[in-house]
Amino acid sequence: MARRVPEGTVTFLFTDIEDPTRRSEDTAAGMAVALQRHDAIVRDAIESHDGHVFAAGNDGFSAAFSTAADAAAAAVASQRSLSEAAVPFRVRMGVHTGEAIERDGSYVGPDVGRAARLMSLAHGGQVVVSDATEVLLRDRVALRPLGDHRLRGLRGRMTVYQLIAEGLRSEFPVIGSVDSIAGNLPHQLSSFVGREELVTDVAELVRSNRLVTLSGVGGVGKTRLALEVGAELAGELPEGGWLVELAPVTSPSAVVAAIATTLGITPLGRVALIDSAAEALAPRRLLLVLDNCEHVLAAAAAAAAAILERPGNVRILATSRESLGASGEALLSVGPLALDGGVSSDAATLFADRARTVRPDFGLQDPATAAAVVEICEVLDGLPLGIELAAARMAAMSAGEVRDRLADRFRLLQGPGAGPERQQTLSQAVGWSYDLLTDDEQDFLRVASVFAGGFDLESICAVVEGADPVDVLGHLDSLVRKSLVVAAHTAPRTRYSLFETIRQFAEDRLSETGALDQVRDRHASHFGQEAAARWEHWEGPGWRDAVDWVDAELGNLRAGFRWSFGRGEAEVATDIAAHAALMGFSVQLFETLAWAEELLDAATTADVRRLPRLYTAAGYACFAGRAEAARVNAHRATELETDARYDGCEPGYASFVEALGQVYCGDLDRYVELTGMVAERHGGERGYALASYVDGLQSIGRLDEALALAEESVAVAREHGNPYWIAYALWIAGLAFSKADARRALAAWDAGVAFVREHRVGFFEGFLARDAARLHTTDGEPETALVLFNDAIGAFHRAGNVPQLIITLASVPALFERLERPEPAATLSAAMAREPSSAHHVPELADLDGRLRARLGAKRAEEVARTGGGLDLNGATLYAQQQIEVARRSPSPSARPAPPGGLSRREVEVLRLVADGRTAREIAAQLFISARTAEHHIQHVYTKIGVSGRAAATRWAVRHKVVEDAVAH
Repeated sequence: MARRVPEGTVTFLFTDIEDPTRRSEDTAAGMAVALQRHDAIVRDAIESHDGHVFAAGNDGFSAAFSTAADAAAAAVASQRSLSEAAVPFRVRMGVHTGEAIERDGSYVGPDVGRAARLMSLAHGGQVVVSDATEVLLRDRVALRPLGDHRLRGLRGRMTVYQLIAEGLRSEFPVIGSVDSIAGNLPHQLSSFVGREELVTDVAELVRSNRLVTLSGVGGVGKTRLALEVGAELAGELPEGGWLVELAPVTSPSAVVAAIATTLGITPLGRVALIDSAAEALAPRRLLLVLDNCEHVLAAAAAAAAAILERPGNVRILATSRESLGASGEALLSVGPLALDGGVSSDAATLFADRARTVRPDFGLQDPATAAAVVEICEVLDGLPLGIELAAARMAAMSAGEVRDRLADRFRLLQGPGAGPERQQTLSQAVGWSYDLLTDDEQDFLRVASVFAGGFDLESICAVVEGADPVDVLGHLDSLVRKSLVVAAHTAPRTRYSLFETIRQFAEDRLSETGALDQVRDRHASHFGQEAAARWEHWEGPGWRDAVDWVDAELGNLRAGFRWSFGRGEAEVATDIAAHAALMGFSVQLFETLAWAEELLDAATTADVRRLPRLYTAAGYACFAGRAEAARVNAHRATELETDARYDGCEPGYASFVEALGQVYCGDLDRYVELTGMVAERHGGERGYALASYVDGLQSIGRLDEALALAEESVAVAREHGNPYWIAYALWIAGLAFSKADARRALAAWDAGVAFVREHRVGFFEGFLARDAARLHTTDGEPETALVLFNDAIGAFHRAGNVPQLIITLASVPALFERLERPEPAATLSAAMAREPSSAHHVPELADLDGRLRARLGAKRAEEVARTGGGLDLNGATLYAQQQIEVARRSPSPSARPAPPGGLSRREVEVLRLVADGRTAREIAAQLFISARTAEHHIQHVYTKIGVSGRAAATRWAVRHKVVEDAVAH
């Protein structure tokens, strides 16, 4: 029976042998055999997953699948089998979903080219996935985001992901593209028309000025211009472009928090947040886009000034209706689109482009249509937003009808004292579009104006009184087609938003009805209820969904909190602040902790029902450097939750949070007492408390007790299911084992590093990488330590976590010494001598300095010390990163010989445990992996070394000196 050829929406799998030119290094006969095995393996994997091979060459395959899941499964199966077959090359793969035309069993169309370009980004052994496919796979497989990339020869950018699966290598160098773009600048779904020269001019202005402000009336296109400039410059800056949307920020005091939250900056104790942010940003090379500054002008100007008064490479591009007035500001006034040239003008071109999105056959060939379009653009003064609103009406009207309706409105509504001419023009254009809506659509748009940062279907249905989801979807569809609402399909759920000019117009109309306060009340109430409901799922496997919701809805949570707090609605404000903080701390959304602390007095006076939860949330401020206040607040929560009038957290949780405050205050005995008490419980709280108890025990010297509980703490956390606490337990288990069994500590930390990357638990990324790197320096693989130290430095540096960055940098010289790189070791050691805390946390630096001095000689040692002593913390950070990169590219004289049989380091460890008589379950516990993964590793090892059982594997291990001979007897 012939295999059905996929058609319509197809998922493509492209494969390619990496660097085929290296085949000349192998014998022709041997390579021919390897290629035959490769072809058989890949073809079998494709066909066994219902794929259709439509092209095959010497180096790879092109295949099509009806489903993304089948394509991904075929890619995983291929990579696993190729690895087991030990072919002498690696294969890269790309998976992309799109529309294509099937012709005689092959395919044509732009998405075929996209799939090929995507595959070319990958490294051998790596499977990369496009954003179009990620949407279809996100609930089925693990995917790691690799950033936004522009594919060679193709327009637009693609967010690329790496497919993560058991048996596949997970760590690769950064993928290459025309430009790998860091940051968070959003994809632009519509084309950019006109102003290409202006983009170039503004980009040049930003290159030569650290602060540039684009000013102009609403709707003139300042935001879109800034984003295009950001995209132009992002490839020149290692850390890309970062958009901070200030339109949803209703309080000037929240401007700095919005910047810090966007960039993941950790507050530093009693240091003002603006100083923490400015210090963290000083060494970074990025573009900060501050959008819509006009309503928080003074606060935005102060933040920009504080950031830029420090020497550095951060550049700020702001948009505002007026100048920020900050020192050193370069101001550029953005005017409307050019009208000269008639039908070929930028304004008319934009109208035609947008009209074709609602009426594909629209054109300007007809003289009457062309004349009408020119007149429309002239009436609208060339303002892009007004032109887009008018063009959206072409679905149901002719250009002449649009022109006439607009002209009538402008004649009727023009009058003296109506405000600046162009702003009045835009207001009339928005008003004209608004008047053409049905009454229900107008009501809907007015309600949507209270959302900050967008909304999804569920949220808008909750705030629109008596909403029917079917009707709401109809309104959304209509308003999107009329360019009054923007739909973004990049998140798990479609999110909708309004251009700020339209949002302000709709909010003014809502205020005129007298219903603004009631709608804002409903908005705040919804987000309070939703935050409480989401928190119920935070403790368990639902953690990721819960924190992603907090992150996505931060603007609405902020707006709802400020509104309810200002109205004296303490219950609603508590629901928002307490639950947002109880979830948000775990993804470093420290702004939410400040809400909880700010509300304490008012909530206490109001005696709100969930007061213990608010005090518990405020207890997490120990992570933001406010340890003493955090300890006091968490203890108050433990007192309140004994009162039946209140709703607290689950039993023991407040005590656990108090324990964290105690350890940050230095009271280890109380830390052990509290965590031990909570760990004795048999509910879900044991999933997080037992790891803390292990931490306390190992910290006060009760190591045997800690070691006895370490493995159990990880197992209990896994059973509990919350990725945050699993990562925490792996980190703590490694700390305990590092004092007694380096191999088991490395197993825990290596598992932890892989886990936090797979599950995006960024909170522990730096800690796990740093501690694993320190142990790899002394007892593991120095090459791995280089990678991990680089990751840790990057994590702490980005977060502005200065104390942990100092500890990390002070730990690197020992690695450089082991790699026989004494000058970088001595230089960095001298730099860290400027930081008093480094000697306390890394006492071995003193002995290291003596050894390095003896190695270099007194004269050279003094020269190097002067160089290092001249580096501040930012300079030391950059120096360490540069020297790590140099070391990674250089052969290591201390590198260990490669393991026998083509085994990986992890497989050697598995083989040792097999030879020691351990079962798969025992190996899983020892290596902190699942029993299924352990069994897979065992079988993979057997296949690689050509044996079929434990006894033969043990003999092989002895023969190849993987284990001592005594093990075999």
